Amino acid sequence: MSIYRRKESPHWWINISVAGRKTRRSTGTIDRKQAQEFEIRERERLWRVHKLGDRGSIRWTEAAAQWLESIPEKSRYKENSIIMWFDDQISDEPIRSIDRDAVAELRETLIEEGKRPARVDRYMANLRAVLRKAVELGHLDAAPPVPMMSHVVGEPNWLTQDQFRALCAELPTHLRLAAQFAVYTGLRMRSMLSLTWDRIDLRRGRLWVPGDQMKGARAHGLPLSKDAKKILRQLKTLSPAGDRVFQYDGHPIDDCNTRAFQKAVVRSKVGPLRWHDLRHTFAAWAVQSGVPLYELMQLGGWRTYSMVIRYAHLAPDHLAKSAEKIARFGHSKKRGPT
Repeated sequence: MSIYRRKESPHWWINISVAGRKTRRSTGTIDRKQAQEFEIRERERLWRVHKLGDRGSIRWTEAAAQWLESIPEKSRYKENSIIMWFDDQISDEPIRSIDRDAVAELRETLIEEGKRPARVDRYMANLRAVLRKAVELGHLDAAPPVPMMSHVVGEPNWLTQDQFRALCAELPTHLRLAAQFAVYTGLRMRSMLSLTWDRIDLRRGRLWVPGDQMKGARAHGLPLSKDAKKILRQLKTLSPAGDRVFQYDGHPIDDCNTRAFQKAVVRSKVGPLRWHDLRHTFAAWAVQSGVPLYELMQLGGWRTYSMVIRYAHLAPDHLAKSAEKIARFGHSKKRGPT
């Protein structure tokens, strides 16, 4: 049986054989349906790796393990704690999906967690080493750049409504709809592009992203606004066949931060801009419209309050009443001792 339980683990496990190679591992979920979906995806991935030679399908955990094996044994324990942090973030991500945007997002997460610049650089150095080893072993053709803290922009980059309209006017239809959906929902690019129609309930206005498609590995439910539902209906009209929501010319889209996107950024004069900045735009618009930060945290799937507090300065109006109370207290008549 390919899916089974182990006494010492609450999760479902898989035991599959592809091209004569056996794989046993935890699915990381106690839900049987999610475990079955995980098993199907893992079988397909291993088939691409072992039968089709698609080395880019190798998971981060495998690539990191290969790098650890290549360094002196006395250094492995020291570096393993850093690798374990990355495992929590991107354990099941194919190594080829760790692109420029993913690198930037990982660095931002380290900063949000309060790590000092030198510590962030240490983590980034390990990430770069793993990616370069993946190139050396033939898993990747080239590694994305991994800049250090000297290149980090402190404040999140986001678009005004006028800038976003200008960008959309320059985007091809499939990217325009994807950009609008990203701003309306705040979904990260990988989570958004993995969406399938069976995870969407247009009638009730809900969508659900399973944990293995979220950066934090936690399932995420999200209410759909009228605009988001309108975008989904347009997407269904454009691509009526297939399970995936975001398609182009009948094939699932696997990246939005493409040359076409960057050319549109240049033409609209809103750059520099990364696709991930659309998530910052979602957050900025939310707080500017009065959404409380704790609700923004839930809507955007952020794991901690510290990750959304950096958007607070965009809408100081929510502190106005408190400021007035302080002013009134300062002008109130002093009371003598009782």
